[in-house]
Amino acid sequence: MRNFFVILNSALVIALFFLSDLYPLSLTRSCYTTPDDKIDLTFKEEFVHIDNMNRKDVFSFDIGISDKTTMGFDFSLIHSKYYETDIREVGDIFFDLWHFLGDFYNNSITSGIGMTIRIPAGRDAYIDEKYRNLSFGNDELKIIAVLSNKITDRERMIFNVSYTFRGAREEDFYRGFNFNPVKNNTYKSFFGLNPFFRGSFLDKERLKNDYAAIAVGLITPRLYPWIFYSEIYYSSRIYQGKDGCEGINIEGDNVNPLLLSLGMKYFFSDSLYLEVAEVVDLLMNTGYIKSRSDFSINIFF
Repeated sequence: MRNFFVILNSALVIALFFLSDLYPLSLTRSCYTTPDDKIDLTFKEEFVHIDNMNRKDVFSFDIGISDKTTMGFDFSLIHSKYYETDIREVGDIFFDLWHFLGDFYNNSITSGIGMTIRIPAGRDAYIDEKYRNLSFGNDELKIIAVLSNKITDRERMIFNVSYTFRGAREEDFYRGFNFNPVKNNTYKSFFGLNPFFRGSFLDKERLKNDYAAIAVGLITPRLYPWIFYSEIYYSSRIYQGKDGCEGINIEGDNVNPLLLSLGMKYFFSDSLYLEVAEVVDLLMNTGYIKSRSDFSINIFF
């Protein structure tokens, strides 16, 4: 009987440790990878305080396409007043692709890399001030690297570094890529990835609108089925000159946000959990998001 409880306790510790790195957080991407036989659905309400309280209804789903690769989509509806039910705007769509690179040093370190494509479906932030910071309405391509480190038997610290290629006003965002096999410029530009080829996707003149971000998250499952976490996030425009800057209060332009979040998840079962989180901009940037309250439910099947 004693051996049974020792085994049970060990299994619980392993399960809690696994959970601590499994699920994504509000500001930080974890090494969460949807199993290839599962679908992950998320329904989330975001109450976003800028100058007034707005609401976003967010629907997300992720599908495991292999044991290490996940793809997913995010859709949203935006309400300029949090209590509205019938007046709404469509937000941008996000396509997410994630690949788990593996675990190292007896699972003390895990890592992965992801890509997120913003598909402009919402209002254009360059010309529409009302829904600015709720919808961008232009192209973006984000590359993110994730490293998760075990710091105790149950706690993990998660590190993110990301770079976002952002479309400028009325820019043909993907024009810099070249895939025509009969054109010489395709090979001179290395398919658009040669930063020294004028007009390529990585041409320095096209990168003046981009921004980079870092995020750190700490998560603990010691009180499982309650899981608690905290995060800090900072981003900054890459190019600091005046040209290429629109002078509007969005991330990567006039705003370099420093965000802090606190959140918790409650697991009703291994396939259903509820999450509540609060995100605050510590710098209280003018015209930017002051705070955001998230309420979501996740279902796995």
